[in-house]
Amino acid sequence: MSSQPFSIDLAIRFENESWHDLIPGIEQKAEEVVRCALDRINQELDLALIDRDAKPIVEISLLFTNDEQARELNRNYRGKDQPTNVLSFPDTPLNQSELDDAMRMSEPLLLGDIVLAYETMVREAESQNKGIWNHVAHLITHGVLHLAGFDHMEENEAEEMEKLEITILDSLHIANPYELFDPSRQETLD
Repeated sequence: MSSQPFSIDLAIRFENESWHDLIPGIEQKAEEVVRCALDRINQELDLALIDRDAKPIVEISLLFTNDEQARELNRNYRGKDQPTNVLSFPDTPLNQSELDDAMRMSEPLLLGDIVLAYETMVREAESQNKGIWNHVAHLITHGVLHLAGFDHMEENEAEEMEKLEITILDSLHIANPYELFDPSRQETLD
């Protein structure tokens, strides 16, 4: 049972059905990753419930797509004309003030959207000698952290975010993704 001061509404959509063949049960697995990530973020931010009888809803959209669509989104929204493994489109950061406002307004807190590109993710997992699901779980975790307001632009932010990723993945029994391959070969997570 979750001790989160919010409920989670996760919308999952597939633009590329190859994801189902690659990872059976992907919807349930993705939901578990999102819940674990939000549990850890809740602990990190020390969020509190303001009404014992009701919880605000936190909404996340997760799109499993292909390189072509990821490239188009990356070009249109980030000015980078190339596919990427994961894109995060944050809406409202997860913090106590935003949760309280959502509760008072009786409206969901829209964290944002996460997009994963099939071909790039498969290539990376193979080249980095990682299990497919482990890599997908890492990318989803990375995306959820971005939606919650975490970033890696500064070295201290990157260290904090990496530490959270490792902790979340460990709670899912997934090894530290930064120790499985040469870090100098790591592609940037966006």
